[in-house]
Amino acid sequence: MESIAVNYEPNQYLAGWKPSTGRLFVPALSDAKLGEHVAVRVGIFGQSIRATVFGKIASVRRIGRPTLPPGVELTLDKASLSAANFLAVAARGEPVSFRERSPRFAVERPLTLVRESNGQELVVKTVNVAEGGCAVEWSGPPPAVGELLGVKVRVAIFTTSVRVVVCWATPAVVMPVTVGLRVVARGLPARAWRALVAEVAKAGARSS
Repeated sequence: MESIAVNYEPNQYLAGWKPSTGRLFVPALSDAKLGEHVAVRVGIFGQSIRATVFGKIASVRRIGRPTLPPGVELTLDKASLSAANFLAVAARGEPVSFRERSPRFAVERPLTLVRESNGQELVVKTVNVAEGGCAVEWSGPPPAVGELLGVKVRVAIFTTSVRVVVCWATPAVVMPVTVGLRVVARGLPARAWRALVAEVAKAGARSS
């Protein structure tokens, strides 16, 4: 999965975001391929708000002009639509109100991760967990935003792999490195992750 960071002028973002179709124009990656999955860290000039959105390349504009730069149009995944709309509110200069999120529980718990790119297994320690994902301590250089991983979660006598994507990572100069993971699994793996979070909550972990 390709990952980049893009800063938009407010008007540029509003012109490129189409909420009716869930598509966002990204003035970069014009050498990318249709159907490729991309993670984009979006910033708006003049705003402190940043958000990472995920999507699939729906069209490519390889040659542009000053008013129509080259780039790609992404079809955002459902979980990224609220972030894209949130950025649009900020780009319009409207007051931004943060919505209440689901509880996040501070807990140190070992997790076994599997890197989809090479099958490497890593044992990490959680900093916190929530229904939408978790933050973990990472040993060594952090993974790239957009990298896909599997988290091994035990369900009864079976172990299932819960698919997650890297949303953010602290710089490698900050020790220990902390990495944010967002759950993108559905069905049984998603239920297994929610059961893990419920188990943590039941054990009395502090919420924030």
